[in-house]
Amino acid sequence: MMDTDAAPVASIAELVKQYEDEVAYGEDRAAAEYAYAIALRSKDTKGGLDQAREYARRSLRHAGRLPSKTLDDVSSARLSVGGVPIPELFHDGVVRSRLADLLPD
Repeated sequence: MMDTDAAPVASIAELVKQYEDEVAYGEDRAAAEYAYAIALRSKDTKGGLDQAREYARRSLRHAGRLPSKTLDDVSSARLSVGGVPIPELFHDGVVRSRLADLLPD
């Protein structure tokens, strides 16, 4: 499901549920994108830093499983997830760079 400006922004709990569904379906790209959105949204909530770090790790893990040999492999089909813009080119290097402050060295 693609978010649009007119659609209400999903809660973090709703994003977590969708993430879990994508994991259950074996959809690494969608799971990586949802985990990325959860990490960024959680970072900005009171007491959400631990959750943000956990989902940053999960996003990186899922992104690392994705093919990345061609531009088509890394091109994102979604503009945003849960109100969080998804990078146009989405792969483990971008996730690592964008979530660096949440990931261990």
